Amino acid sequence: MLKRISPYTLIMLSFFALIVLGALLLMMPFAHIPEKDLSFLEAFFTATSAVTVTGLSIINIGATFTVWGKLILLILIQFGGLGVLTISSVLVLLIAKRIGFYTKRLVAEGLNHNKTYDIYAITKRVVLITLLFEAVGAVFLFCSFIQDYSFGQALFMAVFHSVSAFCNAGISLFPNSFEGYTYNIFVNGVIAFLIIFGGLGFTTIIQSYEYLRKKRRRLDINSQFSIITTIILLVAGTFLFFTLEYSNYYTLYGKSTFNRLLISFFHSVSLRTAGFDTIPLEHLSSATILFCVTFMFIGASPNSTGSGVKTTTIGILFLGIKTALFNKNYIEFSKRRISWKLFNKASALVFIAMMYVLTTIIILTALEPNIEFTKIAFELISAFSTCGLSTGITPELCTFSKLILIFTMFLGRVGPLTIMLALSRPRAEGNYKYPKENILIG
Repeated sequence: MLKRISPYTLIMLSFFALIVLGALLLMMPFAHIPEKDLSFLEAFFTATSAVTVTGLSIINIGATFTVWGKLILLILIQFGGLGVLTISSVLVLLIAKRIGFYTKRLVAEGLNHNKTYDIYAITKRVVLITLLFEAVGAVFLFCSFIQDYSFGQALFMAVFHSVSAFCNAGISLFPNSFEGYTYNIFVNGVIAFLIIFGGLGFTTIIQSYEYLRKKRRRLDINSQFSIITTIILLVAGTFLFFTLEYSNYYTLYGKSTFNRLLISFFHSVSLRTAGFDTIPLEHLSSATILFCVTFMFIGASPNSTGSGVKTTTIGILFLGIKTALFNKNYIEFSKRRISWKLFNKASALVFIAMMYVLTTIIILTALEPNIEFTKIAFELISAFSTCGLSTGITPELCTFSKLILIFTMFLGRVGPLTIMLALSRPRAEGNYKYPKENILIG
């Protein structure tokens, strides 16, 4: 029966089932503090935010849930970051020691991996890499948190935020994210490190390790794309945030140059995928919000825990446009040719994403006439890219607006193309070609 369902549909259903299960568990009496009357919408929104590794919230998570509720959230984040099918396959491997071709295909689609023959090794490595990074991150964060909390609290806080950072979830148990650690270089560095590697992509991490160990002669084109675009975006993001907010009284004004750079770098790292912040974002300038939504829309790299349209998609678009401007026949990068078919797919993805975002912003603006347009755009794109940064308006939205954000987070995590492929039926191309015709452009 399951084999009749396409991998894309099963990926979609697995995430949705986990969200519903998570919402029901969060509503259980043991999961939240008795004084807090948690509605189904609040539980459903929180579960969606955790499974889609977004970070947007309409409640104070730290003050609403018990230890059991926070543990449920932690598990939802971990399953959401790695993918339900990936973790399920690992459990099957541990029990049965083998998985069939159909399951391999499912996991490959879930991991955005284009090969099935090596999926067993890849799946094991993905889980090991995740646990290793999260464990190391937790140890370092514990060293800092132990100064402010008891041993048990510091340990749980460290594990929770390490998992949340590496999975690019941005969900924090602190009432104001990491605003209490604005000038703490150590905590900023650890969180930024986890976010960067979580958003870089598992394949890129594996290949980089092999390359450094001299086991690989060169990185493949996907890894090169991911690393180069990530570095460019980090540097450009730091510079733009620093420049645009330099004299903003509510954000960077009055701080030392080093602290301004530290804050700018942290938010350059966080704004594309993670959603943590170290300063209040409700007072960002309009220019900064515009730059932030652009970077959030781009998002992380493929085969990672982050979302967005992906760094490689934007890279391919840039190369395709450059090729067209110079009137060349082939898209080239790192002594390799990239097919125009891939460029067309990237164009379709960006166009569909932009149309959805623009349409939804118009709807939300009509539903929320008392909220600034820029803040609505920021919140919506944050949900779509599963970034999770917020200007603080999410709890103020009406019920229908919150439902739109829930769907947007879900769409952003599984991907618009995944949903389209799940709902569409393959068509065989005819053995004929129509005559060519030119259309005037520009």
